[in-house]
Amino acid sequence: MYRGSYGRSAPVVTRAANVAAVTGGGAGIGRAISRRLAADGARVAVLDVDVQAARETVEELGAGLALQADVSDSAAVDAAFERIEQELGPLSVLVNNAGATGAAHIARVAPLAERQREEAAAGGVVTPLDALVRVTDDEWHRLFAIHVDGTFYCSRAAVRAMVPRRSGVIINMASVCGIEGCTGHPHYSAAKAAILGLTKAAAKELIVQGIRVNALAPGFVETTPAHLREAGDEAMTANRRRMAATVPAGRLATPEEIASAAAFLASDQAAYFVGATLSPNGGLVTAV
Repeated sequence: MYRGSYGRSAPVVTRAANVAAVTGGGAGIGRAISRRLAADGARVAVLDVDVQAARETVEELGAGLALQADVSDSAAVDAAFERIEQELGPLSVLVNNAGATGAAHIARVAPLAERQREEAAAGGVVTPLDALVRVTDDEWHRLFAIHVDGTFYCSRAAVRAMVPRRSGVIINMASVCGIEGCTGHPHYSAAKAAILGLTKAAAKELIVQGIRVNALAPGFVETTPAHLREAGDEAMTANRRRMAATVPAGRLATPEEIASAAAFLASDQAAYFVGATLSPNGGLVTAV
């Protein structure tokens, strides 16, 4: 079992035995989680559909295994987990972080949402988002394939490896959208809610075999690369400010803060967390 620490001081680890797999580990939250687990003593397999991004993460870590894997492809997932066991050793932690938001859908909804905000300030909203009716079959299926199918395929592969050892941790990345629904994003919200349901069912089943399953449901996270933030794109900056203004804490989370929560759930300090959802969200949601 992984024995990393929640804080930055004195991590308690068993370095020879810890192997962690992080999907979507090529950037953003996934890279931060990979970095944190490696710092706490794990050998990390970084899985990403963009293998070059995965390699860059591994290069930053100084060790590990970079694997190209489309988590919506069960055969590719099974092959990747076989390589992890062969090249790094027994898997102890899986973080199902791979995800997508749907850029085309966001581009459609964002200007309408801005118009609604302006209308609300003026006294009444009259512009419909038309988000639900404009989601295409392909968009719906793609988000479910990545988030729900991917979480299931990777968890199934990990459990096959963990059950004989009666030990392991699985952490599924959900979202506040899966808890309360995000206006204008029905397919993303539904996919993240499905992950929470899968987490609870799997947790109850697998804890008797020594495998802990829990979820993280972050709020808004600052995942824009630093060089793009420094470039001063006005639209991007304005959007971040609008998002931060809706958060009681007054800011977006950092990827490192989400990584710290993942490190806690991966550690023995979270030994009594089973099917739980931790939601680092700055006050957006206060009852989970």
